[in-house]
Amino acid sequence: MWDDRFGWSGEIPTSFPGLNPVALQRITPGTGLNYPDSITPARNWTRVVGGANDGYVQGQWGYQMGLNTVNPATDKGGFKLSNFAGLWPSAGKLLVGLWTRQNYVMTHSPLMSTRGGNPLVYLATYSSGRLRHQVYNASGVAILDQPEDTPWVQTLDWQFVGQLLDMDAKTSQLFSVNQTSKAVWLGPVRSFTGTPNPSSTADLDIYALPSGAMWTTGVFDEAVVAHPSASFDLAAFADAMSLGLWADGQLNANRSNFTLTEIGITANGDRELSTGAERVSWATLPVVDGAPAGSTPYWSSDNGASWQTGAQLPTAFTGLLRWTVPVGNGQTFSGFNVEEPAEPAPTLAPIPNQTLEQGGIVNIPLEFSNQGTPSWTIVAPEITVATIAGSTLTLAAGFEVGTGEASITLADEIGRTVTQAFTVTVNARQWESTPPPKYPHAPVILWNDEAPEAGIIDALSAVVTNEVNGEQKFEMQIPVNHKHAGILDAERRITVADETYWIRRITKARAGRRILLDVYAEARFYELATKGQIDAREFQQVTAGDVMTIALAGTGWTVGVANVTSLRTWSTENTNPLELLREVQKNHGGDLLFDNANRLVSLVASSGRDQGIGFFQGRGLTDSKSVVDTTSLVTRIYAKNEDGLTIAAINGGKPYVEDFSFTTEVKEAVYDFKSGTSPYTMLATAQATLAKRSQPERSYEVTVSDFSARSDSDLDRFDAGDYVTVVDEEVGISSRQRIVKLEYDVIRPWNSKITLSAKLRELGSSETTDSGVLDTGSGVGTFDLVPFNLLLNSRFDNDLAHWANFGVQVVPGHGTGDKAVRFSGSGERWIEQTIAPDNRDSYAFSMDLVSQGPAGWSPNVTVQAVVTYEDGSSETIDLELS
Repeated sequence: MWDDRFGWSGEIPTSFPGLNPVALQRITPGTGLNYPDSITPARNWTRVVGGANDGYVQGQWGYQMGLNTVNPATDKGGFKLSNFAGLWPSAGKLLVGLWTRQNYVMTHSPLMSTRGGNPLVYLATYSSGRLRHQVYNASGVAILDQPEDTPWVQTLDWQFVGQLLDMDAKTSQLFSVNQTSKAVWLGPVRSFTGTPNPSSTADLDIYALPSGAMWTTGVFDEAVVAHPSASFDLAAFADAMSLGLWADGQLNANRSNFTLTEIGITANGDRELSTGAERVSWATLPVVDGAPAGSTPYWSSDNGASWQTGAQLPTAFTGLLRWTVPVGNGQTFSGFNVEEPAEPAPTLAPIPNQTLEQGGIVNIPLEFSNQGTPSWTIVAPEITVATIAGSTLTLAAGFEVGTGEASITLADEIGRTVTQAFTVTVNARQWESTPPPKYPHAPVILWNDEAPEAGIIDALSAVVTNEVNGEQKFEMQIPVNHKHAGILDAERRITVADETYWIRRITKARAGRRILLDVYAEARFYELATKGQIDAREFQQVTAGDVMTIALAGTGWTVGVANVTSLRTWSTENTNPLELLREVQKNHGGDLLFDNANRLVSLVASSGRDQGIGFFQGRGLTDSKSVVDTTSLVTRIYAKNEDGLTIAAINGGKPYVEDFSFTTEVKEAVYDFKSGTSPYTMLATAQATLAKRSQPERSYEVTVSDFSARSDSDLDRFDAGDYVTVVDEEVGISSRQRIVKLEYDVIRPWNSKITLSAKLRELGSSETTDSGVLDTGSGVGTFDLVPFNLLLNSRFDNDLAHWANFGVQVVPGHGTGDKAVRFSGSGERWIEQTIAPDNRDSYAFSMDLVSQGPAGWSPNVTVQAVVTYEDGSSETIDLELS
């Protein structure tokens, strides 16, 4: 289909079934007045010199020939094919015809004539526009002279006029195709008596009958002489010609854009070809075989009066079908097929909706039928990775949670598809807390390289410290002459209450008359601080689990549970795995937990239990402390970024925010932000921080007794992260609070300390000395809290920093701030900025625009957004300004 010149350019294909052309003139210029024949290029047609304006021009089918355009009676131009052996048949059929667009100036306007001598046929029009066909015998006498009326008689548009002579049946029939309406007219078959001239030696004249002093004014193309065989179908020929009028392969400039042969059309550059139409019919969705990628179908059910298009052909259809086909430079198009397949279409059973936990995997058997090798296309939401092996679909969840749409498409070998859609939900993995350790009177086990070596039950002190998102250590003191003192050594393992620590420091010191050994040991996870460097990088809308995976790569540790599901954008400098894990917790929240025995790291929304444990003055509660802490109190915060930009422009001229609701004393701090942070972001962050830091921080520290030392019940045990109730009305404590730090005295359980809600600050600590410098720019960049603006320096407070630009200047005293950008002068001038998107589905753009032109004048301003997608493709969107 679409495999000949009718389908590519609308020109007559020499290979049309049964046509057998012997001469064909496509107006192919040669030398001088010669025009090579398209059947036998060595044979020339000749233009007879006429008017000064005669000659060829571009048109519907490449070049077309114009003759006698001023006055046919005086111009007297024509086109001639000299007789050659085989030009005129002695029997059988003869077809002559051409495309013509003419005026009807003279009484008779000859189209194709053999009346110059020893005639056979004559094709002409009357001044009324009626068609005329004649047939002559060997004596030169007309044995048929018949006028015919077409539906478009005397048209000034292009029409193909042809005559089919059957010399054996003694009939002649005219036919015509209208170029504008693409309608076909088949005239009546006219019979005659007598015998047509079997030995004509006449030349063929186009638009000229000099012997009758008749010439035609007009333009012609595609003049053909053929000897059709018995199988030739005139109706099919005329219909194919009319359908070919949709093709544009030689239309005007396409004459040089494409090169045509009888076997294909070749593009000279990257082009798009519109094909002719074909009559098609199918009851089930057909298969398109061999169409170039990007081909677009157009179909019509009303014979071309209207057309529809789409990505897929209609399931059942009868009518016309044509295409636009991209043809690359040097590529040749020769057609393709659209066929109704005999095999059944593929089937795929519905797929149930799927629910997984973080890190979960599910295998789903697929029920399908297919001819040949199946081809699968998977569309899965970002929360999962989907693969198909054989007849099994596997979904694997990562750390991101949510619900998304998925689809599986099965295609057979001929391109038919079936799709099943379903939803995938990934839920946060639940954290299963383990019972607290059995700390009371737990022995201290010393290990050699492979096995326990000794136990210490008589230490002078033994304290386990466990802090939420903080330290995990063990400290012990024994006399220097203790029987196991000799086997204590740095990096030796110690086990206390089933938790293993590594000795990092041993201190020998005199205490009065005794010499004591102080042993400091850390939990295994501290080894992550020495597992190599992680280079500085930025994280864009990542989950905590994804960054934890990066941090633990190659360390021997893996991620356990990461059910803190917030997406965050932040950055870090060069760091180590442990510090990066700490920064994950700071940016995403939750509790960072280390399973030292199994080398697992988890980040959970909350790790503590609530067993209903309570401590009351005189019953489990001995010492208690309520602290009102102002060591970190500030009443004024200055905000600036690394570019030197402050919040003054949007804060009433003040580069700071302040709050004196607790005290009138000015306590200053500076909040340093990373480069490019907008004033709006800095202002909002400074205000949020000031709301907390301008008030005293309240915390509690108490000494409690572990009832499980007597009851040995898990219900009485507690650990860091658990919730407990503490009541000491005289000190002012009466609340349910969380244990954020536990200092458990293994030797004297009644002397254990717990810190509730917040760790007490101490003067001189790193937290206190840093409390005046709230630095977010160097180590870890804060998440851009404010959704107002993703553009950096959008008010041009820092001139053109962060903006690529051409031909613009920053001017003061304009716009909504202190500065603005001016576009002036002729030519194109622009500014642009590339941003990383956040997690929103849509974005808005706005700007303040002031014009200084004359009244009623609108500046030519265009705003474009170029969106680059994950697959590397991009889209340019012109934003409408209002």
